[in-house]
Amino acid sequence: MNLPTPASSPFAAAAISGHLDTRTAATEVAHDLYDHIGPNCDLLLIFASFHHRAAMAELGKELRNTIGPRVTLGITTESVLGVDQELEGLAGLSAIAFQLPGVELHPFRYEAQHHAGILKSRDAMRSHISLDDRLRSVILLGDPFSTPITRLLPAMTSCGGDEQPVPIMGGMLSGASQPGQNVMIFDDQTSPNGAIGVSISGDIDISMVVSQGCRPIGEPLIITNCQGNIVLELGGRKALDVVQDLTRNLDEDERSLLSGGLLTGMVINEYKDRFGRGDFLVRNMLGYDKKKRAIALGEMPRIGQTMQFHVRDAETADEDLRLLLDAQELKHSPFAAMLFTCNGRGARLFKQQHHDVSVIQDRLGEVPLAGFFAAGEIGPIGDTSFLHGHTAVLALLRGRSGSG
Repeated sequence: MNLPTPASSPFAAAAISGHLDTRTAATEVAHDLYDHIGPNCDLLLIFASFHHRAAMAELGKELRNTIGPRVTLGITTESVLGVDQELEGLAGLSAIAFQLPGVELHPFRYEAQHHAGILKSRDAMRSHISLDDRLRSVILLGDPFSTPITRLLPAMTSCGGDEQPVPIMGGMLSGASQPGQNVMIFDDQTSPNGAIGVSISGDIDISMVVSQGCRPIGEPLIITNCQGNIVLELGGRKALDVVQDLTRNLDEDERSLLSGGLLTGMVINEYKDRFGRGDFLVRNMLGYDKKKRAIALGEMPRIGQTMQFHVRDAETADEDLRLLLDAQELKHSPFAAMLFTCNGRGARLFKQQHHDVSVIQDRLGEVPLAGFFAAGEIGPIGDTSFLHGHTAVLALLRGRSGSG
C-alpha cells in the first residue's frame, strides 16, 4: 500500500461513522483518515456524540495511534456532522486531520481552579494562548457547566489590544444534561471540566462565515435612551411604540415570521456607511414594559448605538447562509472546513436532513468538513468574537497565496 507523503502545502482529510459501537466507529474513522493522510498529522479534531462518552479515552487513543497527530482536541456533543452528513440524534463520530506545513500550533487548556488569574491580566492571557503577530485564529471548545464563557471569551478576544482583536471560533459542548458528563480530549488526557483550544499561526488563511440566519425588518434606529439591557427610546420615541408601529406596518409574509419571536440586531462597527448582513450582533428581545413603554434585550446596548429589528425562519436562514457563501466562491477553494452549528438548526429548523453541509458542498465543492451541533457557537461579527445562538459558524481554511 502506498502511503500519502507529508504535504508541501496544507492538506486535510475528514471522516465520519454512524456506528453505535465506539471501538468500531473509532476504527472506521481512523482507517479512513489514515488512507487519506497517512501517519503524518499535525492537528486532529474529534467530535463524538454522547453515545461514545464512556469510551472517549480509548477512542482518542485509537485515532492518535493510527495517524500520530502532534496536537489532538476532542469533545462530546449532542450530534456530530462531517463529510456530507449531519447525524442528528444518532450515534456519531466525526474527525478531521490536518497537515499544516509552515503553521505553528499552540494548544492550551482553561480550568477555573488553575487559570482564573488570566481573566484579569491581558499579558497572562496573551501568554496562555501564545498570541503572536502571525496568529490567524483560535479554536475554543468549552464545557458550559464549568467554563465562565461570558468572561473568558471577552478576555481572550481583547488580549490582542484594540488594534488586534483575537479571532475565535468554536462552540460550547452539548453532550451532557448536567455537570461532569461532558468529556474533552487534550492529547492523551481526558477531562469533564473547563475548556480546551489551540492557537493557529503562520502560513494559512482562515475565513469565518457567521450565519445568524436572520434578516432585518424596518429601518436602522439609534438608541437615544437606555438603562442596562432596557431600551427606553429609539430615535427619540418610546421603544415599545416603535415596535408596535413596526409590526403593524409589516406585510403578511413578514408578520408570519413574528411567531418565531422578534430579534434585535446591534451594529458592531458604527463607522460603516451602510449596514448589511454580518454587521449586526443578533440577540433575542426578552420582553417589554408597558408602563415605561420600554423593551428588554439579551444584550447590553449603549446610547448612540444603531439597532435594527430582525426575524428568523428556515427560509431566511437558508438564504442568509447562501448569501454569505457568495463572497467565498470568489476566492480560491479551501482545503478544509469546520462547522460549528446550533443544535436548534438542522432538521429542527429546516425540516430536512443535512441542510447546512449540503449547502456548503453545493457552493464550495467536496471540501473535507467536520464539526458538531453546539450549545452556543463562537465566531466573529466584525472584528469581535461573540457567543451566539441559532447560528452557524463556518471556518474555511486556505493556503496562503493560493496554495492548498
